Amino acid sequence: MMIDIKNGEFKVNDSLIFFPGFTFNDFKRTPYFKGQDGVRIIYLDEPQKIGKYKFLVGFFFKDRVIYMVTLINCDKDFQENEEKNRKGIHDSILQENGIEDGKEYKWGKVVSEYDARSNISSINIYYLK
Repeated sequence: MMIDIKNGEFKVNDSLIFFPGFTFNDFKRTPYFKGQDGVRIIYLDEPQKIGKYKFLVGFFFKDRVIYMVTLINCDKDFQENEEKNRKGIHDSILQENGIEDGKEYKWGKVVSEYDARSNISSINIYYLK
């Protein structure tokens, strides 16, 4: 994973790098802007290779400033009743990268979560305003 836990910079690829204070206007200058409104969650069309893993990448702006980036590992397909197993993979990815799940940094935090209501496991990067 390409997140710098010192400053919160998260590199999806050379064209899309999130950081505290990243704005919707910053996003509009990337090749991924396709007329999205910046109000609803935005998902990139294609899975992204980040480090040695492939992720579905989504992100959400609050008041036009980045609030959350969500990553769902898609190297392996899971049946609906096995979705909790993906959380184990996410936990391992965080450990592998020396990222403590839920630890608060001056810029925000990184959390591996399983949402039982939507049956989705994800790594979420939350940015403070």
